[in-house]
Amino acid sequence: MVIGNKAATLDNTVATTQSLIHSHLLNDTLLDMGLVSHDILHQAQELNSADIGSALISMGVLSEQQLFQTYQQVTGLMLWDVDGDLVSDERFEGEFLATNNILPVRLNNQSLLVIDDPLDDGLIDMLKRMASDTKIAITPHADLALSLQKHPQIADCLDDSEHLEETNERLDTEHLKDLALEAPIIRQVNDIINNAVHIQASDIHFEPFRHRIELRFRVDGALLPRSAPSAEEYPAVVSRIKIMSDMDIAERRLPQDGRFRHRSGGREIDIRVSTMPTPYGEDIVLRILDKRHQVLSLDECGLSPAILTEFRSNLKKPNGIMLVTGPTGSGKTTTLYSALQEMIDGERKIITVEDPVEYEIAGITQIPVNEAIGMSFSTALRSILRHDPDIIFIGEIRDQETAEIAIQAALTGHLVLSTLHTNQAIGAVTRFLEMGIPDYLLASSLLAVSAQRLVRQLCSHCKTEATIPGHFAERFKLSPTQIIYQANGCHKCTQTGFHGRRPIAEFKQITPVVRTAIVQDPSFENLEKAAHQSNPKTLLDDGIEAVLKGQTTFDEIMTAAG
Repeated sequence: MVIGNKAATLDNTVATTQSLIHSHLLNDTLLDMGLVSHDILHQAQELNSADIGSALISMGVLSEQQLFQTYQQVTGLMLWDVDGDLVSDERFEGEFLATNNILPVRLNNQSLLVIDDPLDDGLIDMLKRMASDTKIAITPHADLALSLQKHPQIADCLDDSEHLEETNERLDTEHLKDLALEAPIIRQVNDIINNAVHIQASDIHFEPFRHRIELRFRVDGALLPRSAPSAEEYPAVVSRIKIMSDMDIAERRLPQDGRFRHRSGGREIDIRVSTMPTPYGEDIVLRILDKRHQVLSLDECGLSPAILTEFRSNLKKPNGIMLVTGPTGSGKTTTLYSALQEMIDGERKIITVEDPVEYEIAGITQIPVNEAIGMSFSTALRSILRHDPDIIFIGEIRDQETAEIAIQAALTGHLVLSTLHTNQAIGAVTRFLEMGIPDYLLASSLLAVSAQRLVRQLCSHCKTEATIPGHFAERFKLSPTQIIYQANGCHKCTQTGFHGRRPIAEFKQITPVVRTAIVQDPSFENLEKAAHQSNPKTLLDDGIEAVLKGQTTFDEIMTAAG
């Protein structure tokens, strides 16, 4: 028997009863396995009572693999580990398999039907009835999606529909535009943005799944779940955001980028928008650039006093290169913006090249990169040098050509500030050499490198005293009676226990010893040893100081620098 797009399911009352039973069993199993506490479970229920598993993942308490191992205990279904052969199953049409995310597999002479929703009791019961000789297995969606795309019976159906929600397919472009311009959708989008601005979120994430939409705000680097639009409303919400960002609302198969300004609380907020097609609709991220928080002074940016002293000392030098390194989102540009603002004195010309210009700073000439028209970092830098600047800020050194021009500018009397993606400060030297920069030129031009990470700061309203855990006290040779502070949670910090972020950093001056090492033996170990002589303090050391001052926690600094 061939099944069409959607087969009949069990009675709704039975399915609902099974879901409730599984929900209670999931809670009990999580507690029995020691994966959560009663308090954590209560918080997850407050965030998303309909889907405790997703809430726990969003909170960072569980990994998806841990959740599915728990589902295995609750449902008794097999946990599939992406093994076996992809096979066709003539009892089901490819379109049905694609629509319901069902993957036929042959493993050790056993037929499997793999799904990604262990709590879809109606689907599970139907599959058991229609394929009684086949075992039902579960696996996280990411693992299943990759295999579905490779399955010969399913792949064509995925290509035809791109697995978009049926609602998206039914609504044509004009109807979506009409919906997007209606007051309820406009009000809903504005409310979401205003709420995010109010709690000082840096990003808004819209994430579509098969039966639901998830909305999350990134606050202090962590994603917090929020009440999301319904799956039926979501296409109109997407279209509204696209209209605001001057995007093509008819294009749903390719990524798009846009930007718009939004007025919130009496001030203008710049918002960058990025869309990405997924199997169930378009994933959208809105980056909030609140000019009210654009540039702090160096004293306010959170660097330790010792690092600030060295930082300022190098900013007073007439020429050379000073770098701030770290991964994406570590606050590199914010630190250098603070430095630039301090250097504005009316006597020096400061020019920046950025991709994009995130915040406007009065008294500085800021140039945006535009690769589409050939305006790259290197192209802009060549022109900048003809404008007689004293200080040049390069948003990021990405390639050899940009690095060479930066080195040349530093050697010809300019102070150059820039960022680089390396994990450790002295790793910047290795990165430049790997780009092909001659060691003698690098040794002559590089002044200093600061590596940094951002850690969440404890909420001053609800943090509570604690003692250092034994393993940390032993590892870092600290007194176990030393008082530190731990996160608690209150309404002022949206129950996270943290409010705001601060950098932890390590600062490496390029001393004569380091310059000699660059030319004679630029291995990472030798460079690190040479830099250690003048300043042995590491990122972790700076982080431990912040913990002992009651500013953050050991877990935060170990995540960032451990």
